[in-house]
Amino acid sequence: MLARARRFFDIRSGETLPVLIAFLYIAAVIAAFLLAKAIRSGLFLKEYGPYALAYVYAAVPLALSIFVPIYTRVSTRFGQRAVAVGTLLLFAAQALLFWYLFRAHPVYVLPAVFYVWVNCFGIIASVQAWSFANSLFDTRQAKRLFGVIGAGASLGAILGGFLARVLVEPVGGPVNLLLVLTALILGAAVTVTAASLYVRRQGSTRRSSTPHPFRETLKQIADTPYLRHIAAMVFLVAIVTQWTSFQLSLVATERFKSDAAALTQFNGTFNFALGTVSFIVQLMLTATALRRFGVALTILLLPVALGFGSALILLVPIFWSVVATNALDQGLRFSVDKATYELLYLPIAPSERARVKNAIDIVLNRAGDATGGVFLGLATRGFAGLPGLELGLRGTAAINLVLLSLWCTIAWRLRREYVRTIRDIIHQHRLDAERAARSVLDRSAAQAVTVKLNAQNTADVLYGLSLIEEQRRHRWRPRLRELLQHPEPEVRRRALAMLSADGDRSIASVAEEMLRDPDAGVRTEALLFLSRELGVDPLVRIQELGDFPDFSIRASMAAFLAAPGPAQNLEAARVIISQMVGAEGPNASRERMEAARVLALAPEGLGDLLARLLRDEEPEVARLAVAAARVVRDEEITLPLIDLLARTELTEDAADVLSRRGSTVVRPLKTRLLDENAPVEVRREIPLVLMQIGTPEAGRALVDALLEGDATVRYRVIASLNKLKRLHPEVPVDRPLVELLLAAEIAGHYRSHQVLGAVRQTLSTDDPVFKAMDVSMEHERERIFRLMSLLLPESGLQDAYVGLQSTNQAIRANALEFLDNVLKPQLREVLVPVLDPQTTLDERIAIADRLVGAPVTTAQAGLAAMLADPVLREVASGALQRVGADTEAPDVHAPAPADMAIGV
Repeated sequence: MLARARRFFDIRSGETLPVLIAFLYIAAVIAAFLLAKAIRSGLFLKEYGPYALAYVYAAVPLALSIFVPIYTRVSTRFGQRAVAVGTLLLFAAQALLFWYLFRAHPVYVLPAVFYVWVNCFGIIASVQAWSFANSLFDTRQAKRLFGVIGAGASLGAILGGFLARVLVEPVGGPVNLLLVLTALILGAAVTVTAASLYVRRQGSTRRSSTPHPFRETLKQIADTPYLRHIAAMVFLVAIVTQWTSFQLSLVATERFKSDAAALTQFNGTFNFALGTVSFIVQLMLTATALRRFGVALTILLLPVALGFGSALILLVPIFWSVVATNALDQGLRFSVDKATYELLYLPIAPSERARVKNAIDIVLNRAGDATGGVFLGLATRGFAGLPGLELGLRGTAAINLVLLSLWCTIAWRLRREYVRTIRDIIHQHRLDAERAARSVLDRSAAQAVTVKLNAQNTADVLYGLSLIEEQRRHRWRPRLRELLQHPEPEVRRRALAMLSADGDRSIASVAEEMLRDPDAGVRTEALLFLSRELGVDPLVRIQELGDFPDFSIRASMAAFLAAPGPAQNLEAARVIISQMVGAEGPNASRERMEAARVLALAPEGLGDLLARLLRDEEPEVARLAVAAARVVRDEEITLPLIDLLARTELTEDAADVLSRRGSTVVRPLKTRLLDENAPVEVRREIPLVLMQIGTPEAGRALVDALLEGDATVRYRVIASLNKLKRLHPEVPVDRPLVELLLAAEIAGHYRSHQVLGAVRQTLSTDDPVFKAMDVSMEHERERIFRLMSLLLPESGLQDAYVGLQSTNQAIRANALEFLDNVLKPQLREVLVPVLDPQTTLDERIAIADRLVGAPVTTAQAGLAAMLADPVLREVASGALQRVGADTEAPDVHAPAPADMAIGV
């Protein structure tokens, strides 16, 4: 039975005990409050009548203003849970004291003092109870569970109403019910103690709080739009519900005169009946409403219902219309509205939540009570020496309708602020994550290179130089200049070559000295630098110094002839460079490297030679050729550059050169991207290049490639188009095509869950299949989010995706809650369950069977389905052989269902 109840109320593993504790805590507190409320109303109305309520309404905030600063300081010192137990014990002792005073010293002001005490008890104890519940669950858990936990309030209303109705006569009147009230408060204290022990067993420790001046909390509320809207709504709720309660007291007094027992019994009966209805609504409706519609709808239920009731009182000002309005108030306020209201606090940082909640729920709420009490007095019979407007039921109902319209307006805005606040939280998380990753990467990389360059071992220094060669070297120039004096000739030569490649002419004087270096390689590098960068005639220097290899003479002459100036002769340079490109022998690669460097001095007319070097198998030759391609504009080099995208060591450089050529290379890039016979390694890199080009033509080329069959190519096309759309919003997107592809991706992702569920029947969880499936399914999720971002570019979906990857449970819950509020219902219903980590694989498979159809029932069928994916084919084939199945099993991939239209 317990298992069935957990499934019905959507309570997951490990949540049963905390839900039960929070449920009982809230039930005990509300039962005590509503019993005390019935007692106080009977005693007060008998002694003073309904119009005196204006005085105590205004007095409650004054009492709280004394209590709250003390409570805040004690909570900071001892912790919320310890103070909650102490507060309940204090309230129990005070209830016993009131019993004694009513029996032994029933002075005239005692009912009024008791009335104020009951209100303070109800406010403080309920705030403590819900604060405890807030501390146990994140946003997603609260959305599922607060409906069940809130049913504790309805159960408490039933119990409190039942005790007031049944026991008032047997115990000898309302005063003796104070003994029952004392027992209920002690029961709540025992529940809190048990809750504290549970939390301690879970490993949680009480965090000491830093004292925070109350005025700073108020300033934070005033400066934060979200908190400001909550505070404004709470203020209005206090006034409206107070005036609604006054109307009930007014008609009850007229009906039952001054019979305290009858008034207590009526209030008990009312609370019992409404508690029963509220309990049923809470269990059957609240959780479902919160899961399906979220805060956006449930936050408006109570004001709309009270508006209907107030309009009824305005039209028909009788006893039963007032009872009906209060029934709507209490029935919804302790069920749907309370659970919704508590959800509003969950986006607030846990370190700030308790003090902000106390400030709003205890202080600002009671400020609303005080304001409402003053205006109520002025609207009815006034105060001592100050006449009122003598308004009755109709007049107060009319004013309530005005206040309810303001309440609805603020609630409407608050639901938008709720979503915006959650988005800000996950956006900040994304920025923090990116900043941290970038900082760690940059710092660790720089430290590694610095260590290598400062090493005593020559091999380490050379390795450090190789690391610098693969990145932008401007920041390393000072250290490279120092290495020109390194004792090892290879270090000197490579440092000079790198500075030469960067065009650093500040080392000209050092290069002149290095022409006399003992090492021939260093002398050659210095001669090449001077001829390329300064136009020095190499023949003159060679005659002066002698002892230079043949390749350095040819390279220097070619550089001299190719350089702009009066000595330029491109035809002669072509002859020399052609010989260098086709050179053979021990220095052939060095000659081709120098040929590539020289070609950078001839931006036109020698593109065919550069194209040959771009195809060179030597990585360093090809790298220098790519560097030359930055200035050479000939079309002959476009296709060789595209082919270089397949060489991982040159991909980044080739992509950078291609992107700088702009729209002129879009057509050949698109042709190669759509060519299924082209190397897949090349096709997978082209989308990033098109994104970097960033023109409308590049965007259209990406759109045309959205239906690519290769999953990795499709993923990169979607990712690149997504980034391009953010950088250039004007780039058009084929919305119907994207929606179709989104539907297919979601269906495919559910298909992957069917496959995963099938293969787990046979294979162990450490099988390579599962790791490969995890990677593949993560790519599926990213493609889904990027497609949605194309349809909703300003919605913050990228922040949500990053939030879902977080190890912080609260961040993941906020990301899911954000999706729940920004996606349209049809998309939300199919997407959120597959992203929610609290949804089991079996639950996802059940959705997939309904959505995609064609259930996958055997491991062999699941592995056969994986064969259709080139990325998974190898691991699936191996698994099929291990389980002894036919590797030619039919493909069971199901296409996206035709009727799966996605509304975004």
